[in-house]
Amino acid sequence: MIRFFSFLPKKDRILLYISWFVKISIFVVLFGAIFQGRVLLATLSSIVLAISFLPSIIERKFKIILPPEFETLFALFLYGSFILGELKDYYIKFPWWDLLLHSFSAVMIGLIGFMIVYSLYYTHKIIFSSFFASLFSFSFALAIGAFWEIFEFSVDYFLGLSMQKASLIDTMWDLIVDAIGALLVSVSGYFYLRGGDSFLMERFVKKFIKLNEKLLKKKKSIV
Repeated sequence: MIRFFSFLPKKDRILLYISWFVKISIFVVLFGAIFQGRVLLATLSSIVLAISFLPSIIERKFKIILPPEFETLFALFLYGSFILGELKDYYIKFPWWDLLLHSFSAVMIGLIGFMIVYSLYYTHKIIFSSFFASLFSFSFALAIGAFWEIFEFSVDYFLGLSMQKASLIDTMWDLIVDAIGALLVSVSGYFYLRGGDSFLMERFVKKFIKLNEKLLKKKKSIV
């Protein structure tokens, strides 16, 4: 994404500034934890900082460019979860905070999954039905949600924290909300591929194609 930075509109550059602000905030927490000798916080901060680069890893892995909104939304999710949720005790102050974040992240990750499968569809890398594309985006979002729950369990178990709060109840509600958000995206994607109108998909798909236009055409010509 960095190599395309100078070609992005001002609005998109601002979005990337926000995502980098979040990364810097997490790094500051990490640096402070190391300086104060707080091993647990330093370990958790380093893990969250590494996770913040997941959109960039997806871009390199699938050789696509995600709209800046995705990286910014993902960064804001981490900020809301780690900085506000864990360090500022938003999970305790606002009981609905955890479910809000999971709803938010499920839609975002579902959209990323749809962009991945849509790029394969657009370049004729694979041939699939609209149902398969929707199923992939749903499964992708739910899988990431499950991995996040595993991450929370691992942090609680090995570092002695309480990210899972009420344990099983918290985990199940998180997964249920993840499934609802993922279902919303998958259904929207299904109708979009079937030629229907979908405000949720229309905005992101068009921007995704615009950012990847040369790359997708190049792949399409090779096929």
